[in-house]
Amino acid sequence: MKIQKTELAAKLNKIKGVVPKKGTNAVLHNVLVKDGYLIASDMAMTVKAKLAGDGQETFLIPERAFDLIENLPKGEVEFSAGRDNTIEIRADKIKNSYDTMDPLMFPKINDLEEGEELTVDATVLLESIKRVAYAIPAQATNSILTAMYLCAEDGQLNFVGTDAHVLAWDTVAFDGNFKLLIPKNTVDKLKSLGLSGEVQIRHNKSQAVFITNEYEIYTRLIEGEYLRYQGMFRELPIHTVASRAGLLDAMTRAKMCTEERSPVRFDLQGERLDLSIKDRTTDYHETVDLQECLSEPLTIGFDAKLVLETLKAFECDNVGISFDSPKMPMIIEAEDSDFKVIVLPVVLN
Repeated sequence: MKIQKTELAAKLNKIKGVVPKKGTNAVLHNVLVKDGYLIASDMAMTVKAKLAGDGQETFLIPERAFDLIENLPKGEVEFSAGRDNTIEIRADKIKNSYDTMDPLMFPKINDLEEGEELTVDATVLLESIKRVAYAIPAQATNSILTAMYLCAEDGQLNFVGTDAHVLAWDTVAFDGNFKLLIPKNTVDKLKSLGLSGEVQIRHNKSQAVFITNEYEIYTRLIEGEYLRYQGMFRELPIHTVASRAGLLDAMTRAKMCTEERSPVRFDLQGERLDLSIKDRTTDYHETVDLQECLSEPLTIGFDAKLVLETLKAFECDNVGISFDSPKMPMIIEAEDSDFKVIVLPVVLN
């Protein structure tokens, strides 16, 4: 197989994160080259990256070759597969060979020829995924929480993520009807691949595949019923509007001043938000101007890190912020989309 080093290294960098760091199945510590694709798998997720090079050879690239490929000089790279499960890599004046494994040992992919199919614009898909992904935990006692809920119903496509402390929900117009629970690892990989064009999604009860001209991402689905999240978003009596950048900057400065997990205190009154963080070494205070007068004063506390991550998930200039009482969640809403987030409060000492 002959291919340009830049093309090979770029595609390999996109998918090599799927290769498991540990595990007893040694063949998974390789990337399969087959039918013009690079293929990496950890059994739960498989990613195929289309190559522009020539040749239809089938062989495995061992993990220990990844760094060499990254550091080869620009130009053409040639791979030759030996009969004794070896590969030889040639580039410019460089030649090296590696012992590898029988490519037939690599797990086969279920092409999902049977099941439902739909198409979504990649830009729309990725924008919403990036908004809600931060709310999905890597681990949880309830596996449902480690998934993004992708649900089409009533003319809209819903993207939902929660760790039980923050609940993020975005919607876009869509004609269809389905429900998928997509694992966080797959969500993160979809974010990082830089998908473009149309994304074709095929799925059955246990698996799904996302297909573009450049990539195919196969994933298992998490089974179960997602929480009834819509009813949690309701109109709250205390409402205001704030500059997202202004509030984010203030929160960033406040968090910089503490190394402890101290909550941030919001003292809200009129057209001002006085935020503060206090611990053994810090007593930080800053006032943020609000754009709408509050109907009543309120003092409430939040996990400072959660507020920061939530504000970073928004991209609009201003956000609507609503409250009920010190023991009830805050709702933050975008001014330019249907994206909204619930943030649970914490008890202030």
